[in-house]
Amino acid sequence: MMQTRRISFAGSTLSIEFSGSQPAKVIDLLYRHIPAGADQPGFATYRLLNDPQTDLLRLYRDKALLYQGDCAATAAELLLGDTCYHLAAQSQAGLLFHAAALSWQGRGLILPGASGSGKSTLTAWLLSQGFDYLTDELVFVPWQTDSIQAFTRPINLKSPARFILSNIFDFEKQAAGMLSSSYATLIPPALFYPAQTGSEAPLALIIFPRYQVDSSFELQPLSKAQAGLTLMQTLINARNLPEHGFAEITRLVRQTPAYTMRYSSFDEISQEVRKLLETQK
Repeated sequence: MMQTRRISFAGSTLSIEFSGSQPAKVIDLLYRHIPAGADQPGFATYRLLNDPQTDLLRLYRDKALLYQGDCAATAAELLLGDTCYHLAAQSQAGLLFHAAALSWQGRGLILPGASGSGKSTLTAWLLSQGFDYLTDELVFVPWQTDSIQAFTRPINLKSPARFILSNIFDFEKQAAGMLSSSYATLIPPALFYPAQTGSEAPLALIIFPRYQVDSSFELQPLSKAQAGLTLMQTLINARNLPEHGFAEITRLVRQTPAYTMRYSSFDEISQEVRKLLETQK
């Protein structure tokens, strides 16, 4: 029997139709923390189907075939990436950033950065240190608010991160609860640390992380102008916004402290980030 799951985020809604036990498990893993959308058609409809004769998975966006094969992890990553992209492309109700987000004692932290910049690996480490998870990829700030609304999804770790995090996470022991392909692993955040997983927090701090081999740890405050220009580089939906979102970015950095963070190991990060967050109201 065909089931339908509607996904709403950042003012956009899409629909996902699926049938079969494997597709149902994939949809639950990917979207269990995302609010269900209103009972109305979304701007796009995805279908994830399991052929009972061949056991192949097929993934469609409307009529376009996106994937056909037997790897659930590959289908899941394609579905997750495509839905995130198209939700972002439709968003007009606020600022949408490429950023990870966590919270500490109710204070929200965002870590802006491009895809592939190491946000997910750093997020997984902070999660293992007791931070509450919000997202590793998309952060939405509605107009005239200082509230983070996060796309709370599984942590998406590329293969090299497995070695980096192997001293804090047993990938083999937790394999049954994850989806892994040759190039990435999707991990429910609760497997890293059974802390609270949420989707909203008041924004208290912005940190732009930069990994640099053999560097010493350094946190440097940014001026409001520097913070605004750097944050603009991670704004996904600028073309949909009045003035490309510049006025809202300016408002946000005027009231939120921002830092750059250079690091080559995780040793000092959690302690120093906690200190900064604890000084915020």
